[in-house]
Amino acid sequence: MSAVGGQGPDVHGSLRIGDQDRERVTGAQLAECRPGLERRKRTRQAPGVEQPIHTITRLMTSLAVIFASADLQRLYTGLSLLVSAAAEGHGARGLVTFGALRVLVDDGLERRALEPGATPDLSSKGRMIFARSLVELRDTAATLEHCRLQACSAAVQTTGVPSDEVARHLDGVTSTPRFLREVAGAQLVVV
Repeated sequence: MSAVGGQGPDVHGSLRIGDQDRERVTGAQLAECRPGLERRKRTRQAPGVEQPIHTITRLMTSLAVIFASADLQRLYTGLSLLVSAAAEGHGARGLVTFGALRVLVDDGLERRALEPGATPDLSSKGRMIFARSLVELRDTAATLEHCRLQACSAAVQTTGVPSDEVARHLDGVTSTPRFLREVAGAQLVVV
């Protein structure tokens, strides 16, 4: 029995308590600690990791998409991201710039998407589905509460796209610096 602090463990005098950091490790124990694809016993979790980063939606408070390309498949992807985020209740903002502006405000967008040269990766049947969905995504983005799609003011001034076409399909015009200030901290995607 220990004199101070109650009952203590029985310790054999030949054990060097307090010198654990100098204990010898066998070869078999070292082999167990070697890193490998299937054996990750060294570290259970990286320091400072609070939650996984593999799912964007769990971490995302808002999404900002800059539409820079006239490629219809890229525009479809960007619109899908915006509409999905807004439908989940996240803030979703889009800035339509030079290459994308004329395409996204085109009243004949569905007809444009049906052209084989515009979507060469798609089958004839797939192209019809794609064209209809692309127009629906653009129109849905305009109606969702948490979604706002604006034209870049420099693109409007330099491309010659009529302002009535911009007003018909987009939520006004803004400058790129102002857009970036307003979406600071959002997940930013450029398509």
